[in-house]
Amino acid sequence: MQDRQSSPRPDAQPRALRLACYLDASKQGGSSASLAVLLGALGPDIDVTVLGTSEEIVSWVASARPGTATHVVSPVRSKFDLRSIREHVRAVRHIKPDILHVNLDNPFTAPYGLLAGVLTRTVTIAVVHSATPAWNRRQQWLVRLIAPRVDAYVAVSGAVARTTESLLGLPTGSARVIYNGAQPPSSLATRDATPAPLVGAVGRLAQEKGYPVLLQALRALPECRLVFVGDGVDRAGLEAQVDELELTERVTFAGWVEPPWTARWAVDVLAVPSFTEGFPLVIVEAMLAGIPVVASNVGGIPEMVVDGETGLLVPPGDAPALAAALERLLGDPELRAAVAARSRSVAEQSYTASAMAKNFEALYRRLRH
Repeated sequence: MQDRQSSPRPDAQPRALRLACYLDASKQGGSSASLAVLLGALGPDIDVTVLGTSEEIVSWVASARPGTATHVVSPVRSKFDLRSIREHVRAVRHIKPDILHVNLDNPFTAPYGLLAGVLTRTVTIAVVHSATPAWNRRQQWLVRLIAPRVDAYVAVSGAVARTTESLLGLPTGSARVIYNGAQPPSSLATRDATPAPLVGAVGRLAQEKGYPVLLQALRALPECRLVFVGDGVDRAGLEAQVDELELTERVTFAGWVEPPWTARWAVDVLAVPSFTEGFPLVIVEAMLAGIPVVASNVGGIPEMVVDGETGLLVPPGDAPALAAALERLLGDPELRAAVAARSRSVAEQSYTASAMAKNFEALYRRLRH
């Protein structure tokens, strides 16, 4: 007697893939913004829950995808905080995701999200946005213990991937690369009538962003204005430096604005003078908006900005080189237009939200049990 296999009903629909996205960020930043962009671009056949330790950040990320469920757990204060660790594990068991996507600012953040995935035997993906080392030995020990049990490591650039492998003792080439993407702008801000060129600096006002170097460079560009779009712990220090350098009339602190920033500010050049970066979303947004970029030659930036082609690269911390690169672009409208056109073309091919989502969806389905 021949076995008969039942075939699915023609009208049966495959079960949606259940995805839980965990993050332990306590404030808005590039990594959580990138996750929000991803969620907004994933297909409708993915059922998403955002899980995290900050109600504000969880709600903000989930708002990018209407109808997304949310679940907030207590932050784990230390390895002895067993109540909060158990709460993380229970949350993952309750959600029962097919895939747990853990969003990491660097390889050593979100260890208890990873641990909850490992302990519940959930397929777990760690997505690393920058590659800074551990800030203490306990953090390093815990993550290095968990890392081999994580199903996949994804990095936002090749530079972040290789550094992550080195820091965590993972095999070379084991970390996949999926570049950050952004939505192409539906509208762009209109440039004001002021003839003075305007440079934009967009992101958190924090030490690693190198903004004091940018202010030093601005002194060599007497006709140039600068706007800081963003906020952060270094704002007061930057405001004091602006006063000290007598740049008050040429520098604006716009504060945080609702994304996309390109709909609020039209700048001639974006400056990214960072000391460390993974694959900054702000550069992708500028490229898609046709705004040329001058950036530090660090991290994953050279993977997106080809010097002289899709932007200009300078050594980090070098104010004279930064000033010279800004002056070169600002003083040559034809070069600025050519760089903007090339960078937009590259970004539209490789750095869109849909391209990022397509790559993650393929990985989710490949790893799904």
